[in-house]
Amino acid sequence: MNLQLRKTCVRTLDCLQKAYRDNAVGLEAALQVIRDLPLERRYTWRVFSALKWAFADFEGEYVALDLPHIPEPTRSEMTKELELRLQQLRMLLQTFHTE
Repeated sequence: MNLQLRKTCVRTLDCLQKAYRDNAVGLEAALQVIRDLPLERRYTWRVFSALKWAFADFEGEYVALDLPHIPEPTRSEMTKELELRLQQLRMLLQTFHTE
């Protein structure tokens, strides 16, 4: 996991811990709000929906045809972005495997 992504995860966990420190009732109320949401309005569903649509018609051959025509600075940025998304996808899979 890259340093930037790790810092983001730590900050998020810190915020959650501070928000509900010594407040079990508040934590339970927040969790109940999540449980009561229809699946289509939950964060996890939004992530899966984005992945579904992003890769619904994915064809590696089209990417291979397109890549030589993408200027190098843009291509490098796209590569960095893909590497970040791959790390996030690994985190998502790890979370599902630990539940």
